[in-house]
Amino acid sequence: MASIGKFIPGIASGSLDIQPALANLNFDFSLWKVAAPKEFEGVGSALSTSRREEAEDGKLHTIARKLGALFESKIPATPCLTKAYGTRASEIAQALSLDDQGRKSYGAFANQAGLDATSLWAAATSGASAISIHLLACLLARMWDAPQAISIWVEIIKKRRQEVNAEFEESNIGHIATLQAARQDIPRAQLAEWDDSARAWLRSANEVKKKQQIQLMLIIDNVQAPVNSESDTYVSVMDAWIRSLFQMEALVKGVSQKVMSGEILLALSSWHLFPDLMVVTPSVAHVRQNDPVFHLGGILTLGLPTPSSSERGIHWSLPLAYLRYYGAPVVSARSISSGSGSRLNVQELLQATLGALLQSWGREGKDTARAAKWMSCMFHMVTKATKVDRKLSALTTGDAEHSWFALLSGAAGRYVVSTGLERQHNNKLISLGRKQAQTFMGMLSERKQAQTFIGMPSEPLYGMPQQDRFVSLITNEEDKIAHLRTIGKVLAQEWPSDKSHVLIRYKHRLSDSRWIYEYTTAMPWPIANNKRKADGSTTDTAESHLRWLYSGCRTNFDIIPRALIYWYSAREGKDPRAVISSKRQYLNDFVVSTHDKADFEERRRILEATAGEAVFKREERFLADIFPDLGIYGGNPGKHESHHPEAWYTFVYGAIDDAALFVVEKGQNPRLIRERLPTGTSAAEMYSLAESDKLDFMKTSLMLEGIFRRRTVDDDKHLRSLKAISTAARLYSGSPHATVDVRILEQRLYNVKWITTCLGQRNLAVDELLGTPDALQPYQLSDGQAFACLAMFESGQYDIDPNQLTDVIAMCSENSIFFRAALLTDPSKPIASGDIRCLLGNIGRSGIAFLVPPKTPLCREASLDDWPYIEHNEFDGSLQDNFKATSLHLSFTEAESPLRVVNILGGRDREAFFLETLFSIYDGGRWIADLNFSDMFRPRSLPDAPITWVSACATPDHADIPDWRPKMICVDSWLGLINAPDEEISLLRAHRNWQARLAAASLSLALGHMTIILPNEICWHCVQSIIDEYLCDIVLIG
Repeated sequence: MASIGKFIPGIASGSLDIQPALANLNFDFSLWKVAAPKEFEGVGSALSTSRREEAEDGKLHTIARKLGALFESKIPATPCLTKAYGTRASEIAQALSLDDQGRKSYGAFANQAGLDATSLWAAATSGASAISIHLLACLLARMWDAPQAISIWVEIIKKRRQEVNAEFEESNIGHIATLQAARQDIPRAQLAEWDDSARAWLRSANEVKKKQQIQLMLIIDNVQAPVNSESDTYVSVMDAWIRSLFQMEALVKGVSQKVMSGEILLALSSWHLFPDLMVVTPSVAHVRQNDPVFHLGGILTLGLPTPSSSERGIHWSLPLAYLRYYGAPVVSARSISSGSGSRLNVQELLQATLGALLQSWGREGKDTARAAKWMSCMFHMVTKATKVDRKLSALTTGDAEHSWFALLSGAAGRYVVSTGLERQHNNKLISLGRKQAQTFMGMLSERKQAQTFIGMPSEPLYGMPQQDRFVSLITNEEDKIAHLRTIGKVLAQEWPSDKSHVLIRYKHRLSDSRWIYEYTTAMPWPIANNKRKADGSTTDTAESHLRWLYSGCRTNFDIIPRALIYWYSAREGKDPRAVISSKRQYLNDFVVSTHDKADFEERRRILEATAGEAVFKREERFLADIFPDLGIYGGNPGKHESHHPEAWYTFVYGAIDDAALFVVEKGQNPRLIRERLPTGTSAAEMYSLAESDKLDFMKTSLMLEGIFRRRTVDDDKHLRSLKAISTAARLYSGSPHATVDVRILEQRLYNVKWITTCLGQRNLAVDELLGTPDALQPYQLSDGQAFACLAMFESGQYDIDPNQLTDVIAMCSENSIFFRAALLTDPSKPIASGDIRCLLGNIGRSGIAFLVPPKTPLCREASLDDWPYIEHNEFDGSLQDNFKATSLHLSFTEAESPLRVVNILGGRDREAFFLETLFSIYDGGRWIADLNFSDMFRPRSLPDAPITWVSACATPDHADIPDWRPKMICVDSWLGLINAPDEEISLLRAHRNWQARLAAASLSLALGHMTIILPNEICWHCVQSIIDEYLCDIVLIG
């Protein structure tokens, strides 16, 4: 600014002469431009041509110059910081730069694709003070939402203008540029664009410096750091900005700093500069970040207090006077930590969702490491089972690849293998998810009933512990018995009774693959020792488990009294003869009459020696099954047993045809006994069985499949929420740079509008018996639903009715442009409904912009002067691309319509809006037409549509027919298409040029032609069969 100089009037001139002189002075800030410091050159080279022009000559350049001039005298000189920041900014920009070919592949979005560092380059070409202004923009964008940050800009500009004018009136001395900047208005809309560009830069830079940002946020989580305690917005912002500039300049110079408030930490996370840190609370730790821009050795010492449980990270509270049109200043508070004021990529979102899921499981999900390992193990079992039974691939392939089951199992697996910094970060995300799954309406039971994020599951651990047949998943016979004995102990506590009233029946496989039932006690029985003491008395009885093993003798059905047969038959309403017949058939089919008795002796020796169990022959005790799936008859026991007389044992728990608990029914209601049993297998036992590889992977997978197929989604809030997460993850799957607002974790996903419009949905393309279960399928979205989903996850809060978004063709939010896949795809390729893709880019508008085409776009009309350029020659069989000079361009009519997305009236800034957008065809720089792609997005199955597609030939006989083609004329120019003759078959030749073919199809529809899209490999016989179906004029897009 020294070249412009100060305005110092003569003493005699007086103040009355000064104001007219200033009024006549018209300083054009758009003309003031300086060469960017060499450290910033990497930023300029990474920008698209249009963004560079905007930064050097457009509105953002003017804003940068005005703000730099207005605040110049407040800004300290920071030459070392400027060099360091330029080096870092160039490093980030080059990491995201696009070459010409890559930019070209984005079609109409070519100028908007890639890194948006427009405001940064505008500042770099506007002087040192403007670079400091950009750093302030990053501070505000990092801490505050867009409406809040814009309001802060409005307020500090107003206060600074008043300050400049007051100083000049007092001293009659001031910089000309500063005085002029104080006299010129900066519209709020332009400040919004300035803020938006800074936000887009921040989001991109955060992804490039992801690792360093994670480490910094982990440190910030361990402190409590208010920015300052100033109650005046202008004073607070100036103090935070200037102090952070001073401290960062000193650090770059190698002068260590000690910080006792949060502004320097905010600067670190906003400017992506990472000095070494000396953290002194709660214990001394030297965190080496090895950032080369701090090669002189500046260390930042944190002496901040350890946070309370409710306040962590950086905090800033300001009264915002310009947030609303009417009312007192709105006191706004924001904080930055790993759990707030930040954005999450998809993998981080899944880790947080995993935390919410585990929290919703109650005590079963309390042990994060074991629960995560169990989830990963379950998915691994299913993956293994698909190699044996292809039917189970419905749980892992196709739509199931994006199921919540697969995604959260993957997140669990990544948690299990993570170490060091990654494990710390994952733990923070898990804790964040757990916190957001907490009740906010109070505890309705031991498990929390009201959830803010994913709702409550009806059963934890996918409902597996509640499956009575869980015991059948255990591979080993002894492990099954141990599991049932665990349940038996709980039963004994809930239902005190004689220990002999509870028995375990289990299936024992014989050496020839046949099997028989054997029996054991659920709890140790007292057994007389028979050993005598020195005084001749016998010792007290001891307790031991008993086992009745099959010894090789054929069991005799006739040992069961006939009276009991008739009693059972009457009770069950069965024919006694049928019961007897079934029993004998069971014995004949499954039980051998002879068996190796040596096997019995060996098993007896092992059980007595290792387990201390008393072993008896099964045939010595009158235990026999009336029917294999109905119960056991207990007859007169042997002399060594504490016994109960003849009794009927009834099934209460387990897999009745494998291993199960039975209790004496005498005087007891089996239903009441079952109600006293635990609700299922304990989580600890589930985890232990999985960790020790004691579960049968095939049976486990089949049980999971059955559980998932039985689940109904529409009435299950928990499942709806999990499907919502998987749906969003699929939308974001092709966008590694895209992130979601952390506030999405505060939403009740099961109740948002784009989810409720999906209820009752069934994917008719999926076989209900063999395809992916509905409980696992992500929602099949329309384009409107997809944009509503993206808007919610981008903002963290906007719940928009999808029906309002049916005409939207693209959506822009900060550094991401989401668009219908058909806009960047050859029109011959089928595109599914809801296929929305994303690119790194920005359109320079604040808030979330929904791009909509005009209803009746314009088209050039051919004049008499154009006739030499219009040719319609007969097709000679040559497929060519005669539209190489064609390009698509994006522009805006400036027509906007705000979209109400929050329930607060009076806000000054539009947070979401419709923006009328032109997709224009240019031929060698000459405008041809604007397009409305709506007809291109029609479902292919829609009847009577004016567009159809020719599929690749599937008739082998066509290849044997001599070369033949329909008679048609060629269209080799845009004017030729605009003037295509009626009642003719026209072939537009733009072979393998996807942009020209896409534009031609849309324009042909707009002109009223029946349009047929040809594949790249054309079978003219198939084409003719399509042509024969239509009588009107036809345009083929070849």
